Amino acid sequence: MENITKILGIAPYEELRKSMENVGSTFSNILLNTYTGDLQEGKNLALGEIHNDYDIVISRGGTAELIRKNISIPVIDVSISVYDILGAIKLANNYTSKFAIVGYSSITETAHLICDILDYSVEIYTIDDSSDTLSLLKSLKNKGIKLVLCDAITNKLALEISLNTILITSGSESIKRTFEQAIELNMHLQKLKLQNNLLTEAIEHFKTDCLILSSQFELIYSSLDTEINDSIYNYLLHKKETTPFTESHTFYHSVNNTLYNLKVNSSNKANDIFYIVTVQKSVTPIMNSKFGVTYEDRSEVEQELNNNLYKNPIITDDIKDKIKQMDSNNSPIILLGERGTGKYTVSQSVFTSQNNNNNTMITINSNLLNDTMWKHLLNTSNGPFLEVGNTIQFNHFDKISNENFEKLMTIIESTNLHVNNRLIFICERTSEGITSEFYKELMNRMNSISFLLPTLRERKNEISAILTMFLNKVNIENNTDIIGYEPNALATLSQYNWPGNFIQLKHVLTELVYLSKSLYITSNNVNSVLGKQKIVENISYSEDGMNIPFNSSKTLHEFNLDIIKQVLDQHNGNQTLTAEQLGISRTTLWRYLNK
Repeated sequence: MENITKILGIAPYEELRKSMENVGSTFSNILLNTYTGDLQEGKNLALGEIHNDYDIVISRGGTAELIRKNISIPVIDVSISVYDILGAIKLANNYTSKFAIVGYSSITETAHLICDILDYSVEIYTIDDSSDTLSLLKSLKNKGIKLVLCDAITNKLALEISLNTILITSGSESIKRTFEQAIELNMHLQKLKLQNNLLTEAIEHFKTDCLILSSQFELIYSSLDTEINDSIYNYLLHKKETTPFTESHTFYHSVNNTLYNLKVNSSNKANDIFYIVTVQKSVTPIMNSKFGVTYEDRSEVEQELNNNLYKNPIITDDIKDKIKQMDSNNSPIILLGERGTGKYTVSQSVFTSQNNNNNTMITINSNLLNDTMWKHLLNTSNGPFLEVGNTIQFNHFDKISNENFEKLMTIIESTNLHVNNRLIFICERTSEGITSEFYKELMNRMNSISFLLPTLRERKNEISAILTMFLNKVNIENNTDIIGYEPNALATLSQYNWPGNFIQLKHVLTELVYLSKSLYITSNNVNSVLGKQKIVENISYSEDGMNIPFNSSKTLHEFNLDIIKQVLDQHNGNQTLTAEQLGISRTTLWRYLNK
């Protein structure tokens, strides 16, 4: 439906009113009522009509100025164009050379400009107060001026003293432009009124903080502090590049270690789109990897994946093909593999490659599920389990407790969590082929897709190429320029079993690069470093790797001590469990710790 602008026209003289009517009839999107009244009479007419819900008032000169001072809606002055004034001057030249121009500044300023450019010698007088106009006209008549070019107010006074006049009127083009101005101004006013209504609605109905954005994503309103507002606004600007906001969306964004739940809804009012973003602070502190839950949007995961120099040897063409096949359905995915086989890298690739469920990647450490984490996950106002269109990844799912497994399965099945989101379960498989008892449960109860990642020992025919690619990546990361391996060194590395797979491979090559004194990795260094690995082979590698910084100046004893202390921390200081995992006696462990 076309928007109608309701206009009240107050013309100082009848000819202008008729012109307003004629020009106004050519517009289909205005409703026009016109009256004739000069100065006080025009003001009184406007005051008497203003209660009829007009959007704009149109008038002329002093009458327009007087009305503007007494009413609250916009008043637009019907302008007099250069063409209107020049036409009057040309007409006056046909009558006499002794004429003057008298009027308000809206006429005289343009008249001065015309006369300066065309080198006309014309007396021009600007009036500010109509009470002085009559005395001015009398003095001009006494000077021999036979004609004045003037506006309506001056015209009436000049006729009283029998002074000839040419009324400078607004032509049809000027009136047309005035109507166009009125329509455009009213569009802006209606938009502001709509925005004001939205703000009122937001303040009255939303108990949480919110932002209101225009269809052009201009920020109309925000109840947030500047720093938080700027961070969330810039985040949404980035999201809009990849996410159509025609449907409701929920995002997670962190500012200063606080997690915010952002719910974006569109509102169509008066044929214009507005975006209302409700902002809720998490009821618990932002969860990071230490507490078991992380939130990453697609751009963050893509950046992390793109910056992973090691992803290509991990994600083979076969794996890429299988990832593409997974996008055709929304079944839960089980990523099964030994430690260090790149399960998390594959999971990232699944998330960024899929067309759906790619709003946010929510990663949950199944081993750390506790009452605090459940409270966060099941929060009824902003819990991630209530949202749709996300990928929820359960790391270390083989470590989940029986109680938490049954609780999670009940939640998934009762809320259709697996229908509304993509679920990815990451399970570890031992080198003996043993998998968690929960693997079979997932397969049977969730109709899951199982994805077994190959180990390095299963890729023996590729190991030389993988060693070359990894050496290149290690060089880039460490700003070194090792160009290859001695033949025996390459053979030893290729024949090694690599129980820690890619994570272990990276650690070993990093140490070999630091130890190397030439452009080639030597056989002696390989034997030495792989000898150390026998101590750590019983230590579980995580997908993120062991946090053991390498220092080439350390002795073998110091390096082993670092490993022992880390395993001891994992077992909360229990020396018996630590010794069992390392495959050494408690006496040997004691010697290491006390030497």
